[in-house]
Amino acid sequence: MRKSITLLFLFCILFSSCKDKPAEGLGLTPENKFFPCLKGQSCVSSFENPSNEKNYISPIKFFGGKEATIKKLEKLIEKKPNTKVVEKKENYLRAEYTSSIFKIVDDIQFYFGQKNLIHVKSASRGGNRFFGKNRERIREIEFALQQSAN
Repeated sequence: MRKSITLLFLFCILFSSCKDKPAEGLGLTPENKFFPCLKGQSCVSSFENPSNEKNYISPIKFFGGKEATIKKLEKLIEKKPNTKVVEKKENYLRAEYTSSIFKIVDDIQFYFGQKNLIHVKSASRGGNRFFGKNRERIREIEFALQQSAN
């Protein structure tokens, strides 16, 4: 019983220490790409090598003006529970999603660098066992963005 309580306590410390600590590799490199996914991290990025099936995700295609698309994207993000935009620049948007139960934060980044493409990265601050939630979240945002264009 005592061993179980100790393990639970250590688990809580580990996860509570990850939720507020800023993630490594946020923002863009000097080449205007996302930093690579870290080894052992639950992460997908459109700047990863396409042969890396675990971490690669295709960029989101959009139609219409960039400024209008950024505004739509912001509105979609703000509508999602536990999600907020935390950084916005001319071609870059970053949001944080906080899970309901363990309060683990995922950083979701969007880069409007090429015509009609939004490069994306979603990375968890809390490890690598989140059952594809990063990929699923990006695809949900992509679907909602495309539906709002119709």
